[in-house]
Amino acid sequence: MSDPPTTCLTVIANPDVSGIGVRTAIYAQNLLSFVPVLWALKDGRITPTELDELEKQSTTILITAFAILISTVIQAYHHGISNYHASIVLDLSWMNNTNLFIYFLLYVYHRVHLSEDEFNEEVGLSPGRARYRADSLSRWIYEANKAFKNSVIIIGSLHLSLMAAVGIWLWSHPAGFGNSGLCSLSATISVFGNQIQLGSRTLRKWSLLVYSTVSVPLLNLFIPMIIFALPFLILKHIIKPSGNVMFYSTIIGLWTLALIDIILLVDTEVAIKNNTNYFRLSGEAQWTFGQTLALLLLLVALRDLGESILHKRSKWLSDQLLKASKNGEIESVKSLLRQGANPQDACVWIALI
Repeated sequence: MSDPPTTCLTVIANPDVSGIGVRTAIYAQNLLSFVPVLWALKDGRITPTELDELEKQSTTILITAFAILISTVIQAYHHGISNYHASIVLDLSWMNNTNLFIYFLLYVYHRVHLSEDEFNEEVGLSPGRARYRADSLSRWIYEANKAFKNSVIIIGSLHLSLMAAVGIWLWSHPAGFGNSGLCSLSATISVFGNQIQLGSRTLRKWSLLVYSTVSVPLLNLFIPMIIFALPFLILKHIIKPSGNVMFYSTIIGLWTLALIDIILLVDTEVAIKNNTNYFRLSGEAQWTFGQTLALLLLLVALRDLGESILHKRSKWLSDQLLKASKNGEIESVKSLLRQGANPQDACVWIALI
């Protein structure tokens, strides 16, 4: 990239959008969200408590993501953000939205592993009056209705729609977005490592197509659902016994989402580095209140992560202690108690026998 003409209005620095503090908080928050998920899958099952913890984690990230998009809309309306910085916000929003699909994968995994008795108990039917079978159409309709009433799925879908609205606004007329200067179309974004100028007509057409596709709430979830269903449809013809198919399909989905996050991270960093040098955006390095606040909000995600891991460890110790108590393994009981197992768990089993 050559230097911009000195007579040209360039991009104005906006550290509250592309500052290192904001980026670090978003990157860390999203990448760390995979830790409790993989920890929860360690034993091959997702309990209702674990699903609730994952719901809390995803909701926290998605609400923060909503705030970023709403702030972008307000700034754009008052000519306080450039098209280049809006493109950075959209990259970060795609990353934030992967949390919706992380939760969705775990939600489906949990629901699929409910036994018929557990399911019928949930809907208030006794075993003798059970009307729902695991493979029945009526159950699938029930599950679809339940999923689309889930708070995380609703919030995530609305976030995807708001992101699409900002994307359509930006790419409908990138030169006139916010406070974009005359040379702003010379700014570049990185797409899978390829540098493309904001003024590219091809980029504009494809961006409008993508954002239009995900603009309608709830309907914008169907294409990702189909994509994540593909590993299951393929693996069920390969893996025997079929009970392992859902587990491996979920793992493939999670690794795909992690790869998407890494690609978005690299593309964002490359774009920021290139444009900071090109437009001499020295102000991007300034520490502001927004950057500091973003890092402080990261503490909430770290707290949720710690609570999730501690709960999982406590549950594992409890299960092992009950098993050791049942089998009369005195030394194992003593070892588990030293590791922090609750002695009441062993007392409950002893009382039962």
